[in-house]
Amino acid sequence: MPIRPARRSFFERVSIVWVVPLVALVIALGVAWQSYADRGPVVEIAFENASGVVAGQTELRYRDVAVGLVETVSFTESLGKVLVGVRLDKAVAEYVDDESEFFVVRPEITSRGVSGLETVLSGVYIQGDWDTEPGGFTPLHEGSADSPLMVGGKRGKRLVLRAAPEASLTERSPIVYQGLEVGQIGRANITDDGNTIEAEAVVFAPHDRLISSATRFWDASGFSFSLGPGGARLDFSSVASLVSGGVTFRTVVSGGEPVEDGQVFVVYPDEGSARSSVFSEEDGPRLNLSAIFEDHASGLSEDAPVELGGIRIGRVTALNGVVDADRFGDERVRLAVTLSINPSRLGMDGDIGADAALEFLQRRAQEGVRARLVNASLLTGGLKVEMIEIEEPDLDPAEIDLTHEPNPLFPTTESDIADVSATAEGVFERINALPIEELLDSAIGLMDNISRVAGSPDLRALPTDLRATIGEVRGTVEEVRNVIGSEDIQALPGRITAVADQLEILVSDLNERDVAGRVLAAFDATQEAAADVSKVSQGLPELFESIDAVAKKAANLEIEQLTEELTGLTRNARTLLGSDQAQALPAAVTATLAEIDTILSEAREQGMTDSIVTALNAARDAAGTVSRSFEGVPDLVDRLNAVAAKAETVPLDQLGEDLSALLNSANQVLDTDGARQLPEDLGNALQELQAVLQELREGGTVENVNATFDSARQAADTLREIAQQLPAILSQARSVLSRAGSTIEGYDADRGVGRDLAIAVREVQRAAEAVSSLARALERSPNSLLFGR
Repeated sequence: MPIRPARRSFFERVSIVWVVPLVALVIALGVAWQSYADRGPVVEIAFENASGVVAGQTELRYRDVAVGLVETVSFTESLGKVLVGVRLDKAVAEYVDDESEFFVVRPEITSRGVSGLETVLSGVYIQGDWDTEPGGFTPLHEGSADSPLMVGGKRGKRLVLRAAPEASLTERSPIVYQGLEVGQIGRANITDDGNTIEAEAVVFAPHDRLISSATRFWDASGFSFSLGPGGARLDFSSVASLVSGGVTFRTVVSGGEPVEDGQVFVVYPDEGSARSSVFSEEDGPRLNLSAIFEDHASGLSEDAPVELGGIRIGRVTALNGVVDADRFGDERVRLAVTLSINPSRLGMDGDIGADAALEFLQRRAQEGVRARLVNASLLTGGLKVEMIEIEEPDLDPAEIDLTHEPNPLFPTTESDIADVSATAEGVFERINALPIEELLDSAIGLMDNISRVAGSPDLRALPTDLRATIGEVRGTVEEVRNVIGSEDIQALPGRITAVADQLEILVSDLNERDVAGRVLAAFDATQEAAADVSKVSQGLPELFESIDAVAKKAANLEIEQLTEELTGLTRNARTLLGSDQAQALPAAVTATLAEIDTILSEAREQGMTDSIVTALNAARDAAGTVSRSFEGVPDLVDRLNAVAAKAETVPLDQLGEDLSALLNSANQVLDTDGARQLPEDLGNALQELQAVLQELREGGTVENVNATFDSARQAADTLREIAQQLPAILSQARSVLSRAGSTIEGYDADRGVGRDLAIAVREVQRAAEAVSSLARALERSPNSLLFGR
């Protein structure tokens, strides 16, 4: 019966040595559990691309301290973005809320300098930004392509800057206040209507308290040059703004109210425009409308006025061509205009916004108000947009199309544009149609008749006869004076008084006998007689023509008979020709006739008639030339208009002040002792340099250097020839040594001569190998012997 040993219990078989691995296993499990329990959650960040991001290497940093590590890099479901999974530290997980921002820091070169150089060696990293208040962990975030404006705990006021025409907004450019950078501009974007550029901006605390509703921003990049009565003026903000651009601001009036985040401010092209905007209320709410005109006329430009009832209510902000076959039924290009309306100028009570202004204009459009293009200036050819009520019974009903994109569409009507060149051409055509030649012929005939009458002998003898007549008139006047001074005339007033008394008695009798009625009947008879006279007066023009004919024949009458008749008439009219004016008449008539005679004689001698005809022909040709010249006037006027719009924005006064300050600064620098000593020091240095060069030239330094290079070149050529001959010499030496070795083998190596020969042969072989190595080296680089390499 086999005997089996008793089985030991489990505890007897357990060795104390097993305790060590068990303890190690427990410790390892504890450490693993502790690591698992202490690790933070995974936050997923979506980026446009993952350039430089590597799983297991790229870090997440907060204020340049690593707080996480990228574990996974994958795509979203639609493959539209890259999804980066980052394992956060447990201590910061509660701060990563929905307001946290993430962006990738890479090396970047901008106009303001170079940033992110530390990532060149260490690689890119993800920068996180969140506040210091725990808000609960948010697992999914949208990464930003650029760094936020406020990072690292910075605070300030966020604004929206809108560029006015001729102003610019540059991404990452500074916001400067009196030379100090107080903010920054973010990425600029085009608005939905495609007409305006807007950019998010921030003014850092504590400078954000400078911003109020009375603050105005303007472009500080570049410089402006103007020339005016005060001299030349060069205006620029700073040298840094010339390179990187920028925006500055001022609170131009007092009484402004604090603004909230997201307030919109307009960036003007210069300080003058910004200050004047305070009184034009350009920063209020705006209503943007579109208008499409069938007439594509030139002359309308941006900033052209928009008027309603003669009052400017806005301006044109954009012009564009539009082709819409579905809407208009053809592919003709039409003019699309964007109108910026200021609701505060519509004349409505209270402060109204864009919606109330749109409702008001909708009612006016339904009442017949249409937009049209009209002349803003006949001289410059500029156009403007006028909203006018069309009073036509067959006017088609219309209203503002609120569904039109990007702005509501205001109805339009035919333009009322006066073509200056066409008007001038019509005037000259009318001038050309005048009967110039017939008029000249009539004038020439009239001048000839006047010349014949003025040159007749009878007319020249008229002054003598007039003198005799004047003598008789003087006698008549003297007789009249004698009559007036008689006693009968002196007693005449008393007699008139007695007659007046008798007239009063007579009037009383007439009133009693109803003479007034009889007088009225007499007046009626007089009116009928006046009507008869009016009929008779209709024949007076023919009578005047007859008199004119008689006057033409007067030149042929005999002066003596005319004088006798005039003398008889004068005697009968002595009571009428006693005035002083009549006595002075002969002398005046004589002088006038003499002047007329002189003028007509000079006209005949100088050929004035031919000159007049020639001048009129030249005027007609000039009128045609002017008509043709007006064809280029519209283009010239447009150019003059553009030059004047730009010149208006040029500030002339400030340029003179800045240029004067610049010249004063330059004078101060040049007036120092160092500046005055600088030309003398430069002259001494140049003299010393000339002396050194002269010494080198006289000492033959250049010739020695050239000779040295020639010797080195000859030595290199010699070494190259020697190197080419060394292989042949070495092969001969090898053959000689081989024969010598065969000969020496016959000797006893243990003897002294054999031993010495063996040693000599080995030395010769080593020397041959050294020479062979030297030959190969010289063959590869012959000039190495000169330079020691």
